[in-house]
Amino acid sequence: FGITLNLRHPKGVELFKRLVKISDIVAENFTPRVMRNFGLDYPVLREVNPRIIMISLPANGETGPWSDYVGFAASIEQMAGIPQLTGYPDDPPKMSSAGFTDPIAGATGAVAVMTALLYRQMTGIGQYIDLSQVEASTSLIGDAIVDCTMNKRIQPRRGNQHPFVAPHGCYRCKGEDQWVDLAVYSDEEWRKFCHIIGNPALADDKRFADSIRRWQNREELDSLVEAWTVQHEHYEVMHILQKAGIAAGAVLSSVELLNDPHLKERGTFQVLERAVVGTHPYPVPSALMKLSGVTSRLEHPAPTLGQHNEYVLGELLGLSQDEIKTLAEEEVIGTKPLGV
Repeated sequence: FGITLNLRHPKGVELFKRLVKISDIVAENFTPRVMRNFGLDYPVLREVNPRIIMISLPANGETGPWSDYVGFAASIEQMAGIPQLTGYPDDPPKMSSAGFTDPIAGATGAVAVMTALLYRQMTGIGQYIDLSQVEASTSLIGDAIVDCTMNKRIQPRRGNQHPFVAPHGCYRCKGEDQWVDLAVYSDEEWRKFCHIIGNPALADDKRFADSIRRWQNREELDSLVEAWTVQHEHYEVMHILQKAGIAAGAVLSSVELLNDPHLKERGTFQVLERAVVGTHPYPVPSALMKLSGVTSRLEHPAPTLGQHNEYVLGELLGLSQDEIKTLAEEEVIGTKPLGV
């Protein structure tokens, strides 16, 4: 459900507290000063509902010299150190284009909240969770952080190469801008790969006789691998190698993702109609893992601004239509951003 509350207005604050009283979880990702300024930080909400679980997800955590810095996906990614490891060896650090630190923080927060709910179920006690989005994102590069901390060694950018596995990378395929990712981990896989590409003698080549020498001669090896992949379409390479037990995946465009047979079978996307924007496919979170007794369909698209004001305030809090109308007139609630 989606509602609006003007938390600069005393009535908005009071309604928020009434919602907290009948709720299990409060989640927010402002900078730390915001909820305190609203008078809605955890000590206050705990007085309203002692069993409440509150999670804050500021960029840099609730305490420390950086705590009041505003953050968003791009800045969080950089503060976490991820671009230092992203890119090719001779190029500067690179940002990802997906803003992926947002879902990483969200997923980390969801696990933390579920743990808090389990604790409350056993003890009856609510709690406060201070989750820094930067710290959640650094979990993605734990090996590099440990290497730097213990060995004083800064890992280099490797592009698609692996620190000790070869061949390992993203290789050009037949067609315009078509690619496949593949990795050969063992000597047995390497022998299979040589037979697949029609060059079994390559398995006995001294340059590639074992994993160490394959890694040492990885640039020459990459050229040999791409000489084969470029003759085939990306899906074709993926199926050939997967059938032989070798890790491989076609690099898919957005259109290919929507039409991928495996993702379709998993029910990964569902077409929904939403006000204003029309009909579009939406990702179904439960398609990632199938759980018994859990629906794998989205019941509705994301709500529009203030779409459920009347239901939440009327049905859940018991306000009358006249009271809701007055709140709208006083700009405590609404369906348009304030100032528009």
